Amino acid sequence: MRKQAVLFCMVMSLALMGYITQGKAQNAEGPYVLIMEFSFDEQNVDSAIDLLLEVQALTLEQEEGCLIYDVLLSEDDPNTVFLYESYDSAAAYKVHENSAYYKSIVVKKLTPLIKKTKKVKVIPLNLQGDLLDEEL
Repeated sequence: MRKQAVLFCMVMSLALMGYITQGKAQNAEGPYVLIMEFSFDEQNVDSAIDLLLEVQALTLEQEEGCLIYDVLLSEDDPNTVFLYESYDSAAAYKVHENSAYYKSIVVKKLTPLIKKTKKVKVIPLNLQGDLLDEEL
């Protein structure tokens, strides 16, 4: 009985290792995560938020590669809005940037309202420890 349990554990461990390795091979580059910071003039911030919420809804509804798309208002400055975006990969982010709604809403309508912007690509640290070793 003990040998069967040990053998079962070994088989399950190998199966799990194969599953993990396969997942890494399919998405070797890892997630693409960024934080965007936008500043708007006071008279434009409400319109900008409406546009960003529209993009958020469309992105989460239509893009399988988008994991998170949060629109956040600064507590310190009500004219500053942050986006926290997480995608399966850089390719998934490119799909987002090339979407028709991104071009019509972000490029044509939102961009003229932006006073200042900052884009920061970040690495999530809450993933498996090996990401830190590979990326840093």
